[in-house]
Amino acid sequence: MKTEKTIQYDQLPESAQHELLDFYEFLVQKYATVRKRTHVRQDARKAFFIKVKTHSFTLPADYSFNRDEIHER
Repeated sequence: MKTEKTIQYDQLPESAQHELLDFYEFLVQKYATVRKRTHVRQDARKAFFIKVKTHSFTLPADYSFNRDEIHER
């Protein structure tokens, strides 16, 4: 839901116009990149869990883990 608005900054002194422009650029940099990162993170997260699922397996019910057997040489 985008609404387009205009700002009539010509009524402001020149120093205030520069300050407004700097603040606008800060907001664009801060929030525009967040959207991109979030989208990329979601894609990476989905890809990670798909990869984990392909390598997953179920252990038998009677399986017991023995640390000593693992470290035998």
